[in-house]
Order: sequence, then structure tokens, then C-alpha cells
Amino acid sequence: MIPRIDLSDLRIITNHFSDTHKIGRGGYGEVYKAVYKKEEIAVKLLDSAKEIDDKQFMNELSNHMKVQHPNIVRLVGYCNEVTSEYIEQKDGPPVFGKHIYKVLCFEYMHGTSLDKHLYGNSLGHDWPTHYQIIKGTCEGLCYLHCGCERPILHLDLKPANILLDKRKNPKIADFGLSRIYTTSRTHVKVIGSVSGTTNYMAPEVRKEGVVSDKADVFSLGVTIIDVIGGSRGLETYHEHGAKKFVEYVCTYWRERDNTADLYQVETCTKIAICCVHTDRHQRPTMKEIMVNLNDMETQVLGKGLHTLTVNSSGRHVPNKLSSDNSGRGPLDVVIVYAFDCTDWTPAWYTVDNGIFWMVQEKLTHFPDSCMGYIYVMSTANTYTSDMKVVDSAETKETGYTGFARRRTTCTKNMASGLAEAHKMISSRGHHNGIILFFSDGLMNEGDFFDGTNNFISEVPVHTFTLAGDTYNNVLQSIAANSPGGKFHTKPVPERPNLSTPFSKLLDSLLGGTPEDVERPLGSISGRDPLDVVIVYAFDCTDSTPAWYTVDSGVFWLVQEKLTHYVDSCMGYIYVMSTPNTYTSDMKVVDSAETKETGYTGFARRRMTCTKNMASGLVEAHKMVSSRGYRNGIILFFSDGLINKGDFFDGTEKFVSTVPVHTFTLGGDAYNQGLQDIAKNSPGGTFTRLPVPERPHLSAPFSKLLDSLLGGTMD
Repeated sequence: MIPRIDLSDLRIITNHFSDTHKIGRGGYGEVYKAVYKKEEIAVKLLDSAKEIDDKQFMNELSNHMKVQHPNIVRLVGYCNEVTSEYIEQKDGPPVFGKHIYKVLCFEYMHGTSLDKHLYGNSLGHDWPTHYQIIKGTCEGLCYLHCGCERPILHLDLKPANILLDKRKNPKIADFGLSRIYTTSRTHVKVIGSVSGTTNYMAPEVRKEGVVSDKADVFSLGVTIIDVIGGSRGLETYHEHGAKKFVEYVCTYWRERDNTADLYQVETCTKIAICCVHTDRHQRPTMKEIMVNLNDMETQVLGKGLHTLTVNSSGRHVPNKLSSDNSGRGPLDVVIVYAFDCTDWTPAWYTVDNGIFWMVQEKLTHFPDSCMGYIYVMSTANTYTSDMKVVDSAETKETGYTGFARRRTTCTKNMASGLAEAHKMISSRGHHNGIILFFSDGLMNEGDFFDGTNNFISEVPVHTFTLAGDTYNNVLQSIAANSPGGKFHTKPVPERPNLSTPFSKLLDSLLGGTPEDVERPLGSISGRDPLDVVIVYAFDCTDSTPAWYTVDSGVFWLVQEKLTHYVDSCMGYIYVMSTPNTYTSDMKVVDSAETKETGYTGFARRRMTCTKNMASGLVEAHKMVSSRGYRNGIILFFSDGLINKGDFFDGTEKFVSTVPVHTFTLGGDAYNQGLQDIAKNSPGGTFTRLPVPERPHLSAPFSKLLDSLLGGTMD
């Protein structure tokens, strides 16, 4: 929630809104620079003379509260107070009366507005900086149109309302003219005057007062032309027409920066021309613009990875693209777990059991590449880490060589692991490195991220959230302080999904099909509650890939399906035979819970056991029987890697009164035992097809990794 700031505090930090603190004027009033709670902020005092009522003010405030994006200026507080004081009059003495203070406070941007850079020619002559501004502005506007609960129109987009940070990253500001509209209305007719700047205002807005998302697209097009075409860009476009203007811009950039990617220049110019079409229906949507930009980047990256070299100043800069993939130097990637916890969490499983496999698979396409990780447990002030060369001959099928997972002590102020990850890449001696930084958004209060806001990376740091948005600002800051880094706002999927065939198999075993779910609950196989117990038949003391598959994949899948059976129960038993202990629990599945809300966890009670019940079958049977229903199923998973001994002793003779369905997750050493267990139960089956060991993350995340690692993989 955005905090309310008292007027008294605002007066103190701005010296009563004095001219010495004034830094400019926005669409609705004066802007002052101040420091609030050790953060530099821009204080926007709305002009009371414009008679902005509460509804209009709260509309702008509501817009800003919903917006969180690295290319949108962040709102840090607001004030809405009424005071009684003497008010200056233009004619005559001051009058004692009510004065309404409406104030919006934003993060302070050190780079000032884009228009001042354009007219002052302070952006330099390099194309990458200009492209960064174009792409970032497009991403910010696309978020307003497509990424919010309801689309938001800016209606005054122009270089003066695009602010730059220290690294020339653009952030869209000033929603004074914004309108929220529903997706069912494609445009709105505005009665009366529409504020805005004429050059950037779409013709239908100027002439008819009709505004829509395409009005913003028009303003974006003019802004891109300003950035790409020089001080007379728009005039040149109108003088020469579209085709000659493209030729003019490409020639202009060839002379201005001989390393400029002219394909990017041409693509951006053509996008801008489409945006300023006089017919709004012929203009592209922001989604279409982003698809074009991303497709263009994919084609560029497909030619080869940007290799990084160090210039005399020590700062990494991109060279021209290499000619093909085989000519690439090694790519070094370090994955950072920014999880302030001592126990494994769903986010941890996602990174360790999903992202790890995916990154290793992709790095096999880059000869001699290296992959590392660092996982810090701040409470215990220790971390594990390792780095290895990825073997290009390894595959999903053969498996990838594991990590040593060396444990080291650390001080708490390096708990985020960012500095350590940077050292790991530096130690390799290559200049082509990437850090992938994952936060679960569930940090405890404290100093876990201390120092990261001031840490400047020499390699790109891409930051991701797996749940929650508490630390999004920190993640944005970390990415911004690296060359080419980015905070990816869309959460990485928490729960990797198992294969569709296995999901359908579960449907059949539980007594319903996807079509059944659409019928009333009572009609699914005529069942009342359904009780399911999952057994981990793994003879091990450490977690294994098979364990992650069951705990992080099968568990979610079964719970999701059981929500369709009212008052159903789900249990588990996991036996660690070597220390002769097991954990187990059983709970009623809440039919109101979903993947999105999350499912209630288990108590995971630990108890001692004798080794001859280590398979857990007998205990699982008791758990089903204790419920009192006759409608129960046991799902029995073996990893096929059981040590020799008595782990399965007695199971071949045990007769179950409920179906026991048995599965192998790898290997076939105990298939005969699994067949016997299934046969000695009514309706039990042994499934020969192995459950997939490595759940896969979503296709969009996989494609994102392709782009971050520098190319698409066939």
C-alpha cells in the first residue's frame, strides 16, 4: 500500500515548498526535490487553482498505486489535506480560508526528462542508448495498456513526460490526463477540451475529442521519431514521406555511429511510421509493437551472441555481433537463490528442479560454457555454491553432471549472494557472463539485501520474482545497476507441471476424466469423498530428483484434482529407512483452494519406525482405513534406486483392501515388486511408463531464457 505522507512532513522536507527546492513544473503543478526517509523524491504539488476535485485526484492516485513496472516512475507517497490559512489573491489582500493540498510523491530521477536530452544532444552518438530508450518506453506503455487490471491511457505521452535514470533507462511519468477504460470499450468520446501537446496529439483527439489506446500509440510514434530522427525528425518525415524517411534515418545513423545495427534502426523507424498513421484503426496495438521488437531482437541474436570486451575504462561494452553460433566464446551463467530461509520452499524447488535443468540444457549449445549457483541461508550465515563446465555432450536423457554444493560460512550482509556471484564469473577470466537472480518475495525484515542497491555489476543481472512483490523495487535496482540487466515483472511459474499424459492417467485412476469435472460433483463415478495417500518408496536419506518430482509436482497435481471431490482427504508417507524414521500427515482438501491461491501444507510429523515397514505400504493402508470411508486409493512411487536389503520385505504378501497403483520414476530394478504390490489390491495397476523426472517450466519462460542467453535453440 502506498503510504500517506503528512503535510507537516512535506513542508519540512521542502522548506515550505520553497523555490530553492523547485525543480520544474508538471502538467498540474510545481515539482520539488526533497529527501524522505533517506530516499530522494520528487514532490508534485498539484495546482489548487485548477480546481481538481477529490474524484479526479483519487483517480490519478489509484492509477499510480496499481502500476509497478521498471519503465514507469514509482509512486512513493501522497497527501490530501485541507488547511485553514491566509491565501494570496491576485488583486487585493490575502483572504483567510480553506486551502486544499493535493500532493503526489515519486522516486527522483537523476537524468531529468528526455526532451532536455534531445534538445541538448546529451544522449551521445551511440545507437544502443537510443534503442534502450525506445524499447523501454514501449515496454512501459505496453504495461499501461495490457499489464494492469484495467487498461490505463496516458493521453499526454511526450519526451517531457519520459524521465531518465542515471543509466539512461526511460520511465514514463505524469498520469494527469490518464483515463481507465474497460476492454469492452474501444474508445471514448471526450466532451470539452482535451489537454496535451499538439505535436504529440493524435488527429482524432485534436479534431473530434475521441481518445483511445491508439491515441497513445500515435504519441509514442512521434516520440520515437524524435529519438531516432534528430531535432528535425518529424519535419523530415512530413517533407519526404515514409520510404525516403527510412532511407534518411538509416543514412543518418550510419554516419553518426558506424557500429549501429541498421536493421534495428530500420525496424524502429518503420514501427514509428505505422504509429503515426492518420487513421487510428491502421495503427498497431502495443502488444503488436512489442512482438515486432522482440522478433527483431531474436533475429539479430540468432546471428550470434553479443560478446563482451573491456575498454580502457574497465566498463563492459557490446561489440558487433559475431557471424554464427559456432564462433561464440564461452557463456558463463550463475544462478542466485535470493531466499531468506533455512527450509526448502516451493520457490526453491522451482529453481533447483526446473530452472537448473533448463539453463544447463541451453548452455550445451555454447561450447566450454560454465554454470554456477549460489544459495545463501542467511539465518545460519552459510551458503553453498559451485561452478562447473557444462558438457555439450550431455542431454536431458543422459542427465547433467551435478554440483559439489560446497558449504561456506559468510557474513549476513552478503546474504543476497550478488557480490559472490559476480566474483564467480570474474574468476573464469571470460568477459561474457550473466547472473540470473531469483527472489521468492518472502524475505524476512532485516539486512538481507543490504548493499545490493549500491552494487554496480559489470555483467548483466536479470532479476525475477517467484512470488509476492515486496522486494520488486530492490530487484529493479539490482538490474538497473548492471549493463543490459532487466527486472522481469511477470512471476516465474511456482509449480512446474507434470506431463499431460500423466495428468490424464491420474484422472482415470481417481475415477474421473476432464469431461467429468464439468458435470455435478456428485455424478463423478457416483463417489462421495475420495481419500488418497501418496507413498514415497525411496530408500535414501537425502532428497533426490525423484523426490522433487513427487513433492513438487505430483503433490500439486493430486491436490488440484481432489478439489473436485467434496470432503476428500489427502495423505502422504515418506520413509527414510536408514535412520528408521518417517514423516506423514493427512488433511482434508479444501475444494475452494486453487493453484493460484495455493494449497494448505502438511504438518510433516516425524516418527520412528522399524525397517521392515520402510516401504510405508502398511502405514498408508492404516491412514486410509482411519478415515472410515471405503473409497480410498494409494499411489505408490518408487525411484527404482532402492539399496539391497529389506526395504520391500513383506510387501509382496500384503493384501490391500483398497487399490494400490504403483509407479517407477527411474530404473526397473524393482518392477517385479511393484507389479506384485499392485496385483494384491482390488483394481491396482503397475504403470510401466516412468513418471517424468524433471517437470518443465512454462514455454514463455523457456523462450525468455533463450533471449537472455543470446540466441534461440533449434
